[in-house]
Formats: sequence, structure tokens, C-alpha cells
Amino acid sequence: MQGKKIFVNYHLEFSENRDQEQKLIENFMADIGLNLVWYKYLTSTGKRMPTKGAGYARFASENLPRQKYMDKLKKYYLGNKHDSNYGLNDYVILAKR
Repeated sequence: MQGKKIFVNYHLEFSENRDQEQKLIENFMADIGLNLVWYKYLTSTGKRMPTKGAGYARFASENLPRQKYMDKLKKYYLGNKHDSNYGLNDYVILAKR
């Protein structure tokens, strides 16, 4: 699950508060009828708070793999002017019924 989207769905700002994060993920699991077993936040930058704008673009171009095939399609069909890189800011969640 993408990091920010869990927070947005509950009308909360993405934050460093780990207690709030755990409670939020537990509530999300309960809302879909599951019990949280374990979760881990994974990020390309090594930071919990996302880097924005030019700082992230520079980091991505220097450190993350380019989207070799998707990049051409994005430029042609979506009019993207910049190169796209693979990035990660997701939760891996293990839950059970």
C-alpha cells in the first residue's frame, strides 16, 4: 500500500509519529476485516518523510533506476517532459482474518 494514501484516506497528514501510524494501519486493517500481524515501511530515500520537488528529482536521477520502457510511453501519451525513475514509499502489511 502506498504510504501517503493510507493517511489521505483517513484525512490525516503523513507524519513521523509511529504511534499514530500503527494505530492508523490497525484501523485500516479492521475496516477491511483483517487483524494486523506485522507491517514495515519501505522507502527509496531511507527517510520516512518524502523528499519533494527538485531535491527528489535529483536524488532519483542519481540513485534510482530509470523506467526504461514506461518512460517512452509516458512521454508519448502523457506528454511527460522529464525522465521517470522507479521509487518506493510503500507499506508492506501482513494481516490475517
